[in-house]
Amino acid sequence: MQRRWANITLGIALALFLIGLAFHRQVWAPYLESMALAGLAGGVADWYAVTALFRHPLGLKWLPHTSIISANRERIIEAISSLVETELLSVSFIEANIEKLEIGRKIVEFLDKPLDPVLQTQLRDTLSQLLDFIPEDKLALYLEEFTSDKVADIQVSDYIVRLIKWLVQSENDRVLFQFVARHVVEVLNSVEFTEDMEARLKDMLEKYTKTTTQKLVLGVLESLGTVDYKDLSVTVKAQLIEWLQSDKAFEQFELAIVRIMITVRDDSALRERIEKAKNDLVAAVPWDRAVNWVMTEVRTQVSGDQLWTGLSHVAGDIADSLRSYPERQAQLENMIKHLTVSVLHRYHPLIGRLVRDNLRHMDEREWIDKLEWYVGRDLQWIRVNGAIVGGLVGLILAFLIHFL
Repeated sequence: MQRRWANITLGIALALFLIGLAFHRQVWAPYLESMALAGLAGGVADWYAVTALFRHPLGLKWLPHTSIISANRERIIEAISSLVETELLSVSFIEANIEKLEIGRKIVEFLDKPLDPVLQTQLRDTLSQLLDFIPEDKLALYLEEFTSDKVADIQVSDYIVRLIKWLVQSENDRVLFQFVARHVVEVLNSVEFTEDMEARLKDMLEKYTKTTTQKLVLGVLESLGTVDYKDLSVTVKAQLIEWLQSDKAFEQFELAIVRIMITVRDDSALRERIEKAKNDLVAAVPWDRAVNWVMTEVRTQVSGDQLWTGLSHVAGDIADSLRSYPERQAQLENMIKHLTVSVLHRYHPLIGRLVRDNLRHMDEREWIDKLEWYVGRDLQWIRVNGAIVGGLVGLILAFLIHFL
């Protein structure tokens, strides 16, 4: 549209010049000729200048300094990418705007809001579609191969030795012994263990009495109530508990785990059995069924409402925690800003590279057309203004020449 007006302006100037020539004997004709001629000169000069920016005027490639944008394409691309990277989207500018953001407050406000039903439906559908894209058989095979390779590099025997050595040196073996002893005492104090102990003591004494005389004496003692298996089991249990709470029991426990450490360290056959058991355990894992079960559970949770309800509750709890502890909110905000700035410093050159690559991927015709579309329309008004201003200047000069 602007180019049409520019061409119309040149046509009007040419028509006025022809009118001035046709009526050159009239008094006003010289003024009209001067105005039209100056307008034509200004309009044609500006047409040449505007056209020379984008292409060769009249297709004459031998004219100097024409098709300027195409000839300086690389320099213009570098200038545009540098302008975007270092000025319009510079690191300091982005950092300053990131610093102004109240990220902590916006996170709390976002977590406080209930999840929009439409967004929840979209998320559910998207996650379901993503889960359908996962090939379970390939995932199971990958997990099996990955786990087998990683586990094969792990020497369980060495870790057992290191663990026991660390327990002894850090005196955490006493904590472990107290933990074990506490649970053993709970077992000893249970009714089931007391009854089992009583039965076993009775069976043991009956097996110990081998002769007829011994059996007769044992029967008499039992009938007289001298041998009470319940009291005997309680006594044995009390002695065991007392021994577990003594330093002697801990010394025996420590000695036992040290012996285990030395055996695992020095016995090559035992080490081989441990490593073989490790590999057999990994090989026995039904990866296909495990992956299928996990995927089924995930699909069930995604399609149901329990997951989203739980997420809403968790989001609300996090929002309450951040609101109750402003220092945590400030810490979270600083962490996000620091992470964002570090990512910005690392990947900021990609901005200029993206602009540069995108511009270079355009062919010359597309490149010129886009620039002319965005800029050329306004440049056409230069032609209009050139013709009008040139005509006015020509008219003024005609008056000056005539009167002065």
